[in-house]
Amino acid sequence: MKTENNTEAKIFLTDYASYNNGTQFEFGHWVDLKQFSDAEDLTGYISNHFEEADKISFLGSPREEIMITDFEGFPEALYSESMSTKDFEMIYSLLEFIKDNGMESLENEEDNLLWLWNEYCSENNPDDQIFNFDDDALQMMFGDDPMKAFQAGVNAQINWSDDYLKFNGYGNIESVRDPSHEIDETVLIDWILDNL
Repeated sequence: MKTENNTEAKIFLTDYASYNNGTQFEFGHWVDLKQFSDAEDLTGYISNHFEEADKISFLGSPREEIMITDFEGFPEALYSESMSTKDFEMIYSLLEFIKDNGMESLENEEDNLLWLWNEYCSENNPDDQIFNFDDDALQMMFGDDPMKAFQAGVNAQINWSDDYLKFNGYGNIESVRDPSHEIDETVLIDWILDNL
């Protein structure tokens, strides 16, 4: 995720005509997505912004090509330079899902993203789950089966300063420092959007 803690979902909005004219910073600005109720409300704002920019500096034809040069507060997998209403709808759906699940963002708490990943894995591939490195996780991973624990531990790759555990592709346990590197954002976002 390309965000820092406590960031809101934002885009830096400009347009290709202004960019080509060298005035993208004169007419471009940060837009907080939470100021708008949905994608339609946002695209209405963008159209009005382009009309106002045309009144100030008409460049031969009306501005209409959106150019998003930066973003914050949502996964990179949902970003593109030429975002459409459909792209914004996916972002608003994700923001609604986050809100409905009592989270402020996916990024604010590492555990939020990890919880969502483990929910996805429990339905699709339980072996990809990531656990906190503690006694409860070991109990969940192995239960009262010492042979299973022994087999998974023989070729384990453990760094005792890591905070998380997972199974590798061979059924051995590995420790993980940052679980976000183990999570496939694109797969997770598709699953979230399919389950809204």
